[in-house]
Amino acid sequence: MIVLKERDVHFLLSNLSATECHRLLSSLHDVLRAYSSCKDAALSEQTVHQPERESIVTRLGNTSLFMPSSITTSTGIKIVTISANGLKGCINVFAPEGDLLGLLNAEEVTAFRTALAVMIPYVRWPKSKKNIIVFGAGRQAEWHVKLALLLSDVERITVVNRGTGRRMEQLFADLSHRYPQVVFELLLRTSDDFDSRVRPLLAASDVIFCCTPATTPHFPSSYLGTKARFISLIGSYKPSMQEVDSATLLSGDCVYVDTREGCLAEAGELINANVHGDQLIEIGQLQGTDPFTTNRSLIFKCVGMGIMDLVMAGELLKMAQEKRQGLELSDF
Repeated sequence: MIVLKERDVHFLLSNLSATECHRLLSSLHDVLRAYSSCKDAALSEQTVHQPERESIVTRLGNTSLFMPSSITTSTGIKIVTISANGLKGCINVFAPEGDLLGLLNAEEVTAFRTALAVMIPYVRWPKSKKNIIVFGAGRQAEWHVKLALLLSDVERITVVNRGTGRRMEQLFADLSHRYPQVVFELLLRTSDDFDSRVRPLLAASDVIFCCTPATTPHFPSSYLGTKARFISLIGSYKPSMQEVDSATLLSGDCVYVDTREGCLAEAGELINANVHGDQLIEIGQLQGTDPFTTNRSLIFKCVGMGIMDLVMAGELLKMAQEKRQGLELSDF
């Protein structure tokens, strides 16, 4: 078995080539396709098993999540605890017969696999992606920025956050050397002129990534005008949370999601807009690589599933063996 600490996972993901990233993107999309296609199959014929996650909230106010899954060729469980100190946990990957293949730190994998899921519809968005706005400055936002730069032609990235976001400032400093043609900007909500600055930025935006557990929309739909753009929502995971208003959510032909059932149960945006299942399309239902054909915005909502962690963990274990990363144990 292989043990990958946080720094090992960060090293592997931070040094991805565009070719490797596309391979991971294809692997993730394939498992989501399998998930969507086998929903109606008999239990004995299913290749993907995705039970509902279980949670425990302690008297200390910490929430622990238990997310089992199986893709037949491997089985796993992610266990994470969300506290005032952020998200911490691990992913266990097992062979079909039960042998433990690997143990990975979950923080970086969780942020990466969610951002990578967003890239599935993103790379198929046929319109401009030059002007990007990101709400949030944590790991999720960081990976949205990195992957957008790796997979598309970007000219400007504006990150909107409440605080100074030292991680993002350091990231911008590093990325400026790799992408000297891109303008990087951090816009603070505490600025006196915040509203007058964010309105024209939103109106001109091609892409909006929302990456915070907001309980009120980041902006009113009126700030967007009539321009068609790509909008992803990955921050809300409770009915009390929402990152955009109903008008923005319904500004596309439909709402694309990772899991129909999960989003209907957990996403505050969908609940507040009274969205029904027939208004949702799972990205696992998308076949081929053809670009979208629409004159309206594309909206994607992702709440995450254990199979996403499992397939990414498996890919990282393969990469670790190839690149001699991590700690290998032969007598676990």
